[in-house]
Amino acid sequence: MLKSAAHPARIRVLAHLMQGNCEFSDLMLYTKLSKTALANQLNHLVRMGLVQRVARGEYALTVDGRELLSAAATVYQNSKRREENRREALQSRYTKGYVERKIMSRKVIRKEAVYPPCWLSYTGAMAGSLKALGTDCDIVDVGGYSGYAFLINVSKGTTCPSGPTALPSQTWRQINKATENLGWTLEHYDYPHSYPEVEGKHTAKEIEVARKMLEKIKREIDEKDRPVVLWGLVVPEYGIVNGYEGESYLTSTFRRLAKQPEDPVIFYDLKAPGCLEAFFFKNRVGPDHPGSRREAVERAVHFAEAKVPILDNYVAGPAALDEWANVLESLPEEKQNYHGNSYVAACVCEGRAISNEFLQRLAKRHPGKHAKHLLAAAECYNRSAKLMEEFTRIFPFKFQGEMKTKERKKAAELLRQVKPLEEEAVKHMKKALKMWKRL
Repeated sequence: MLKSAAHPARIRVLAHLMQGNCEFSDLMLYTKLSKTALANQLNHLVRMGLVQRVARGEYALTVDGRELLSAAATVYQNSKRREENRREALQSRYTKGYVERKIMSRKVIRKEAVYPPCWLSYTGAMAGSLKALGTDCDIVDVGGYSGYAFLINVSKGTTCPSGPTALPSQTWRQINKATENLGWTLEHYDYPHSYPEVEGKHTAKEIEVARKMLEKIKREIDEKDRPVVLWGLVVPEYGIVNGYEGESYLTSTFRRLAKQPEDPVIFYDLKAPGCLEAFFFKNRVGPDHPGSRREAVERAVHFAEAKVPILDNYVAGPAALDEWANVLESLPEEKQNYHGNSYVAACVCEGRAISNEFLQRLAKRHPGKHAKHLLAAAECYNRSAKLMEEFTRIFPFKFQGEMKTKERKKAAELLRQVKPLEEEAVKHMKKALKMWKRL
């Protein structure tokens, strides 16, 4: 069947017949084939059972013909090759004039920011940028001080990979503001709509918005020699812009974790669900102090208990673990989202590890009676991380895979073991805060 369809003219015939029955004369106009050539191609397709004559001079697809073409279209639509073709076309369209006139501009900041291998892309992009700006910090500091690492957020009814980043703007503002405790104030550039609104299609207005952001990022790199954190460089994650080449961003992103090349990203070829946004590092501020560290623990409690705004179709905090476990057990295998389960598990696992390390660091900096409760909370997160590591061994990260009943039940049981540890960690952090405030 593949061989019988493998000819450009026959593919065009099949594609046109997907729209419905068609007469010979119309097919001649559409395919631009001669009468003899078209007759030969149709005879071949009829002989192979992909097309049938329904009346004199009128043709239609058979069931096999329709299913073959539908399957081929589906494979191509989701293929890496289609994405490469699309990007090559965009690159050619938007850089051809620059190349021909030999004025392709290129600039990279002197101290490039490196995205540290991690799953939680906000922590990675911020930590890499802050380190390049001279701040002694890592993903543990970003995840801990912002409260982001302490939050578990999952979608209702299915485990969508959007969970770790699908937060309302009010919650992100809290995370962003708290990140400033690490040494730099942030300027937020925001286009409050998903970009693009329709996947794979960019309106003139959207391209203009993206171009304005490109020019702002270029000025930041040219005038201040600083990295920029940009949403949507990968799908859908934060990444670092270290420079530009023509109308493309030069980046350091989550691709490092997947061991993929850091190809330039053309300015409007972003995948930014929710909003198009960038963060600029504006002014240095003083380092953290005991008050900010205590505030970080208070923030950690709020995020761990989900006492922050959450989107309507998501569940956060300990209740998220129940929702996740119920989805694993209740949905049949064919309706499970393997990518969502594997990605969210990797993020939650990393968040537990960051929370553990952050609380241990605070306990060492502030010895005293309250420190024992910080260490007890850290141990809860350590145990949670080990349970989530076991989950990731059951469903290692990839986009597709089997989710058999036995494995899903085991994974759900692990989540139910994590829940009391999360609740216990919060109790210890609250006890630590009470003692800390008395000092």
